[in-house]
Amino acid sequence: MRKKPSEGTLRDARGMSIVFVAISIVAAMSAVALAVDVGMLLNARTEAQRAADSSALAGAAALIQDPDDTNGWATNFAIEYGAKNMVMDIPVVVLPEDVDVDLARARVTVTVRRRADRGTAVPTWFARVFGINEVDVEARAAAEAVPTGSARCLKPFAIPDAFDDEDGDGIFDAGVDSYVPTDHGYGSGWRNGVIDADGYSYTNDFGRPMNVKQGGPSDPPQPGWYYPWDIPQVDGSPAVGGDKYRWNIGNCNPTVITLGDEYWIENGNMLGPTNQGVENLIALDNDAYWDSSSNTVENSAYGSAWESSPRVGIVPVFDPARPFDPGKAPIVFTNFIAMFFESVVGSGQDQTVNVRIMYAFGVPGGGEASAGKVVVLVE
Repeated sequence: MRKKPSEGTLRDARGMSIVFVAISIVAAMSAVALAVDVGMLLNARTEAQRAADSSALAGAAALIQDPDDTNGWATNFAIEYGAKNMVMDIPVVVLPEDVDVDLARARVTVTVRRRADRGTAVPTWFARVFGINEVDVEARAAAEAVPTGSARCLKPFAIPDAFDDEDGDGIFDAGVDSYVPTDHGYGSGWRNGVIDADGYSYTNDFGRPMNVKQGGPSDPPQPGWYYPWDIPQVDGSPAVGGDKYRWNIGNCNPTVITLGDEYWIENGNMLGPTNQGVENLIALDNDAYWDSSSNTVENSAYGSAWESSPRVGIVPVFDPARPFDPGKAPIVFTNFIAMFFESVVGSGQDQTVNVRIMYAFGVPGGGEASAGKVVVLVE
């Protein structure tokens, strides 16, 4: 016959259960605390990496215009663009010693540091219970300005490149005006220091507003007027018609386009497909906008990595001395320009596609493709 437990034994059992429950609660809370802090630190590391990436890309981009870094732009741009980022809601501080410029490889390496010895370590939440009040977070990125004479994901607009308009009539006049892509074209320093009608001046045209579509084929040629052109399909056949043209605006056509090769002008002004295609493109990052005060994109779904936004597209330019003949005709590109697509306004002959110039890459020289540069992350 089983004996009934004594009252003392029951009390002992209850006491042991309370101890086990207490230990379990502490263990569970510790696990939750660890998960919260680890998640927070991983997020801080991701934000620091984005800051390092954008900082390195900006520094390397400076080496395109100044390969010898005579003005120290590589370090200055890296510091400036690093400061546009946040890690755990605190602005990133990139110091000169955090930037390494390797001119031999045209490489800029940036390390973003949130460290205790700088008073910027990332504070913990629950780990304080275990005596861990803050944790160092670092991220490093390297970008290079590499040669290129080709590009992918181009938009089906083509515009005449900027030039030295000696007589100020907006039309390239042979024997009067001058054009050397690296000296006068978009992305060059030709217009540096000039205050435009909008009250701003632009360094190497970065942030300069322009239209890649203005008026129609019957208007006089002018910077800002565009040629629609056929982007070949991957199988080599030309991309023709409104549907293909519209798709090429709102998507990335992976066909490699090479400077110096011949492509074909698209028949018609493509006003309707242009409007629809640009609207589709803008909808991919709908809340992003260009902030003229900071000369950068704000509120992008891509955050500080906004240069990866689909609204940043590549538009080819051609020699402004090329005749503006209508109809189906070959065209040769002399450079590629990265642009942020701001808006499409109006319709018909009054339609404008407004962009902000970012930088040029690719190019120089007239008929033959030669090696320009583009920035890429290498680490």
